[in-house]
Amino acid sequence: MLNDFFTILPKVLHLRSIIGYNSLVFALKKTPVIGKVIPDRLYKTTFLKVIYWISHIIKEVGALFIGKMCGISCVYLAAGLMAAAYKSADLIPDMSENGIFGMFALFFFILYALIGLLLNTKYFKKTTEKDYLVFMIRMDAKKLNNTLFAYELGKIFIGYYLVGPVAAVFGCPLWAWLVIPFLAVFMKLFGAGFLSCRYKNLNKKHKPLRNSYAGDVFKLVAVILLMPFLMVLFINGYYVPMPVIIALTVLFFVLGVCGFFVLKNTDATLHRKALHDGYVDEKASTAEARNQTRSFKKIKAEGSFKSDKKGFEYLNALFVKRHRKMLIMKPVAFTVIILALTAFAIYLFIACYYEDNGADACRNMVMNNLVNLFTFRGFSDPLVDLKESSFEFFRWCASFQLFALSVPIAMAENSFKCTQAMYINCDNSLMTFSFFKKREMIMKLFDIRFKQLIKINIPPAIVSSIAANLVLFATGGQEYPFQYLVTFIIASAFVVIYSMSWLALYYLFQPFTTTVTVKSGAYAAARTVFSIIMAIVMFIPAHSLIVMGVTVIFAFLFVLIMRKLVYKKATKTWRVKA
Repeated sequence: MLNDFFTILPKVLHLRSIIGYNSLVFALKKTPVIGKVIPDRLYKTTFLKVIYWISHIIKEVGALFIGKMCGISCVYLAAGLMAAAYKSADLIPDMSENGIFGMFALFFFILYALIGLLLNTKYFKKTTEKDYLVFMIRMDAKKLNNTLFAYELGKIFIGYYLVGPVAAVFGCPLWAWLVIPFLAVFMKLFGAGFLSCRYKNLNKKHKPLRNSYAGDVFKLVAVILLMPFLMVLFINGYYVPMPVIIALTVLFFVLGVCGFFVLKNTDATLHRKALHDGYVDEKASTAEARNQTRSFKKIKAEGSFKSDKKGFEYLNALFVKRHRKMLIMKPVAFTVIILALTAFAIYLFIACYYEDNGADACRNMVMNNLVNLFTFRGFSDPLVDLKESSFEFFRWCASFQLFALSVPIAMAENSFKCTQAMYINCDNSLMTFSFFKKREMIMKLFDIRFKQLIKINIPPAIVSSIAANLVLFATGGQEYPFQYLVTFIIASAFVVIYSMSWLALYYLFQPFTTTVTVKSGAYAAARTVFSIIMAIVMFIPAHSLIVMGVTVIFAFLFVLIMRKLVYKKATKTWRVKA
């Protein structure tokens, strides 16, 4: 078994590196402008392949440290905080603080692992390297799956053990951090064994193994609802007794042993069949192709429409009218969520202010800030010294961290789904007509759609600006005239940037197939680079006036550059893909 592991694993990692390197070069060659200067011999450059191989190893090690170690660190941190709180309140007098730490660490880890088993089932998951190794070079599917599973278990075990001594320094008992890595391995064995049993039963009924989207959503919602409930119980002094936790631990060790024997007795034919079913499911059968994918079902047209508009204006109005439910659902949902969170936060601030300073002072603070709002004067509440207030941080964010507005705007904007709907319900048919692909026609429709995307994405941005301004309002008001207006301008600039990025990349790469799946490495690479840049920018602190100037200038230049690229390239890149 060890010989198989050390023979197969290097092949898989090497193949992953080759696939990743070739995909990167292919994506770069398909990128406008850059693709012309990249030669084909880049595929054969040994030096660059070695560099990519080293970076691939670093990524594998990073997955160990970032993923596994961060997860278990959160478990230990939560357990340590609960142990300190319980000991200070003397809620479990017959146990030491270290013992309470270990009890909570073990229980929180069991919850953490169970959530992972519910949401993460990779044992039979089909990947590119599995497809190649099993169906091209006829590798044993069972040995391949078990090798990759053992590799995953090894990363979990090492990552958890590396965090253990650090947790011990902060009070975690020796027995807890020694047991948890073994428990993690056995719980993963149980999960994989359960998945194998499930597939055996489905195979007898000639059904493929596939994940249910509705089931995944239900699991995620259940987890989100469960965690606050458990935390309320723990904060109020309720906990699971140590004997029960020990019994659960022993049970999972036993189930892990059972899972190991189930995996051992699962033959290679069933492994190969599971991977093949994954392949068929990914490509979609003939019957499923008629209905397309779930994404297609979500973006299909509804209803009828009448309008006095003509040409592309009519086409756009028709598109919006027939897809209004899909287009506005996400922005409206995020708008409501942001409003609710903002209202709750402001309520807490006003309640705390009322409790500390009384009704008259609270009324005076609100009225003075309202006067400040309409007279555009700076105002600082004399009853609250912001330097000593716990709300100083929130005021600082509302004044110096407005690049972070890109986060809620990016989460709420609906441009990607809009471009999917544009392609499947309009463009894949109209692209067959030569007049539709003329440069002037492309740009006319492009500009109309760009304005429409801004209209769709602007409501959540406005609400995010209102949230930031309310924080500013409740913690002393604006520091200079029109500061509230500056926040709205910044959010609007981000809307322009995001709307243009999605739409322009759609025209430059047209990544969608007839099943609405993304089939463009260059498109994915461009989106990744853009996302990384925006993620870095959001952490940069700067005065709100500087942020406004940067975002407005960047949005203006970004629109000009992307329109120019679309004007030059879209006649060739905007096309139908099989």
